[in-house]
Amino acid sequence: MTDYTFVNVNAFTPNIPGYWSQIGNIASTSRSGNAWTLTAAQNGVSLLLSFLGPTCFRVRFSPVPGASYAAEPSAAVVTLDLGPVTLTVVQDDAQALVVDTGEMRVAVALQPFAVSVYRGGQLIHQDAPGQGIVFIPGQQVTACFKTFPAGARYVGFGEKAGAQLVKNQFTMTQFNFDNYKYVTGPLPQGWGAGPLNPAEPLYCSIPLLIELNPQPSGAMAGAPYAYGIFFDNPGQTFFNVGANDYSDMAGKYYFGALYGDLDYYFMAGGGAPDVLAQYTTLTGRAPMPPRYVLGFHQGAYGYFDRYKLAAAANGYRAARIPCDGLHIDVDFQDNYRTFTHSEMKFPNCREMMDDLHGIGFKCSTNITPLLTDNVLDENGEITPYAQRDALLAVNGLIYDTRAGQGPSPDLFRGQVSYGFNMGNNPYPYPPLTANAQGNVPLTAFGGYSDYGRADVRQAWGEQYAHLVNDLGMDMIWQDMTCPALAGTSDTPWKTFPLDQMQNDGAAGYQPNAVFHNAYVLNLLSATWEGLAALRPGRRNFIIARGGYAGMQRYAGLWTGDSASSWDFLGINIPQVLNLGLSGVPISGTDIGGFATGDGTTSGASVVDGQVVGGITNYELLTRWMQLGSFLPWYRNHYDGYSKQFQEPFAYGEPVPGNCRAYLELRYRMLQVYYDAMWEWTQTGMPVARALFLNDPGDPGVYEHLDDQFFVGRDFLVAPVLTQGWSLTPPQPTSRSVYLPAGSQWYAFKDNQYPLDAPVDGGTLIGSWTADLSQVPLYVRAGAILPFRELEQWVGQLAQNPLTFNIYPGPDSSYTLYQDDGITTQAQDAGTYRVTQVSHQGVEGGQNVRVQRVHDAYAPPEPFYYVALLGTRHPSSVSAAGAALADVGDPASLAASPVSAYYWNSGIQVTFVKVFDTAPDVTVTALYF
Repeated sequence: MTDYTFVNVNAFTPNIPGYWSQIGNIASTSRSGNAWTLTAAQNGVSLLLSFLGPTCFRVRFSPVPGASYAAEPSAAVVTLDLGPVTLTVVQDDAQALVVDTGEMRVAVALQPFAVSVYRGGQLIHQDAPGQGIVFIPGQQVTACFKTFPAGARYVGFGEKAGAQLVKNQFTMTQFNFDNYKYVTGPLPQGWGAGPLNPAEPLYCSIPLLIELNPQPSGAMAGAPYAYGIFFDNPGQTFFNVGANDYSDMAGKYYFGALYGDLDYYFMAGGGAPDVLAQYTTLTGRAPMPPRYVLGFHQGAYGYFDRYKLAAAANGYRAARIPCDGLHIDVDFQDNYRTFTHSEMKFPNCREMMDDLHGIGFKCSTNITPLLTDNVLDENGEITPYAQRDALLAVNGLIYDTRAGQGPSPDLFRGQVSYGFNMGNNPYPYPPLTANAQGNVPLTAFGGYSDYGRADVRQAWGEQYAHLVNDLGMDMIWQDMTCPALAGTSDTPWKTFPLDQMQNDGAAGYQPNAVFHNAYVLNLLSATWEGLAALRPGRRNFIIARGGYAGMQRYAGLWTGDSASSWDFLGINIPQVLNLGLSGVPISGTDIGGFATGDGTTSGASVVDGQVVGGITNYELLTRWMQLGSFLPWYRNHYDGYSKQFQEPFAYGEPVPGNCRAYLELRYRMLQVYYDAMWEWTQTGMPVARALFLNDPGDPGVYEHLDDQFFVGRDFLVAPVLTQGWSLTPPQPTSRSVYLPAGSQWYAFKDNQYPLDAPVDGGTLIGSWTADLSQVPLYVRAGAILPFRELEQWVGQLAQNPLTFNIYPGPDSSYTLYQDDGITTQAQDAGTYRVTQVSHQGVEGGQNVRVQRVHDAYAPPEPFYYVALLGTRHPSSVSAAGAALADVGDPASLAASPVSAYYWNSGIQVTFVKVFDTAPDVTVTALYF
């Protein structure tokens, strides 16, 4: 009988010869459409090679003799059509099968089996000589070895720790795991835990590898290339990228799995964007999220009543620090009953929600997979739990049936831990004694839904009705999705027993180990579909703590229970960028750290019912808020049971002022994020981008991937990630900044000062000293950046006109996307506007063209502004051929009822007001 267990990375050992077998020689091949079945001469095994598009093929191998590949078991893949492809068979004999798609040539050696891939005659990929696909006869264990060429860099891999974007020389495992502070995950003995080690399992598993080779050499010499390998196996999987953890891995890497097929998709391209376009087509993209999602959010485990929540809301509004989201943890529930609310702690809850909506807040609450079997409500009375009863009505909870043991009549019962109440929370949690002295464990027991079944997913989704329809909850916080269980002898990996039988949604009932990482994907699907059915016509949003490949169809991701430390701050950029390179466009960390760490000022205690201490160092909080303001998901979130506060307004100055400045910038440039998000829906390009996504032709960018990134295409961010100002004595913090070659760069002045002279690309600024109010920011010459006026929350202003900031430099264009930001009309009926904004140099001046290319939405603003930076006083300005008046000052321009302009001599910017009455307008400014 199979022993279903977790296996550490150094205990998965396909590189040790002996009991692993190779496919060996291929005895026969047969074709059906765009697929070939290759049958081995020994062991009775076969594999399936199929072509999905001109640059994508799939290899599927089962170690089970005589296996069938008729079924499609994937929960991640939504289409197997990646474009029309015409196949030319170049060779098909006993020695090789060679197939040309017109864009790549796949050569399969048959004596023995090995795969090589060429683009235009250039070798870009090959199986490791003498290994290729290996397996253990009589088991499900498989692996695949590939060549690791000189100069190659490997990125992606979903949610991984580590301060390096590139994961060369690391070994990693994909196994959804509740890894509190990144120190509770299993690791080989002697391997250090924590945020700097990518080897440990985290909450989300996306087994996608992207190889980048900007300067191929040796056997692969030629043009730069990239390819991706998506290893679609939702059980525990492994990647070893040249790491000698137990053997010599020089010149090769491997991926492998404990259970299920070796099923991988190969996607070739000239660069990573080509791979992302294919991968996000394969696994799906989501429609546009609500616009407020890209604003700032605040959460805490410790907003345990409406008064705590109101204090946070009012604190932001009183401090004039923009904020859109408030996130309420499990204390919102009636005694840990998922889908409910506590009338004791949140009385008149609908009224509370309406009040919060009235001042711009959108709310979520924490939904875990647990359905408690505690019969007591918050008053200690036995009362019905309607939502659990609804799942029981469809027999939708998981039974405690184990592999090979026959059906069990008993429901599985798991335990979750919500930490400890040190006396700060006065409310009862029967039968827990919440008012007792000292640390009282907060815990719940119960069952879990079998989300592989469509009827269970439907029943689960229906249970959100109370939250979203009765109370007006705006979004859902999907937590503990591993699912996270307290560790016991039966649940040593803090999740389901791995031999427990559950419905996987495809093949039927399987041990959890076989599809462990896909459990959350089915959960997210159930929530997404449920919300859509309950609130048709309105966009919904889920922020999740876990996922598998394809999760981007349903949710964004936050990176779990981080701690307040400079190390956790340091991994933010690689972690979020790699998630973007794994198809997830909206991700981020808990700003400031969820838990206490070496960046908190002291331990916490409870004094007179209030938590005192455990405060995140002011410099660390400031730097984290600054960095977070440029990442897609921007939420400050902390454990209020062990921290006194973490909201920036609760600190003394200069923390609120320094944080406010970058929050205000975030809100004024929110259109840039929204446009980048729309680009993702079209191409798979992420919002926050590694340098090579925008500047692949500059080899220098590969040396500066860990602490710099782009928002969209042209806005370069180089946050400060090291401590200095709060040391004793203070040490002014400086860092280097690399500006990609091929463009010139302007230091971002936010139209507060004249532009400095541009800096040539390829320049390394060796020492950029930034006090606590500064983040090094640069804009590509020729860029177009749309900004709006400041709002305290998204939608505060009925009209908020755009300003197109046009930077001096080469001709360029920008794609602007507009819709109502909250309904599904854009996706359902095409009710949106796409505008192409471009600028071209002309003799003596500049043209700016604003052309609607999809025009089915009318924004509420009757006009927009064009800001021409770095200009002299123009001799003339015209729009659509009509001369405009120079009104002389900003107030007159704002009040002008017709198109007009003025020149700001202090910052050397020409501002042009243009009324939005024509689908195609050219603004011309001349400077004779």
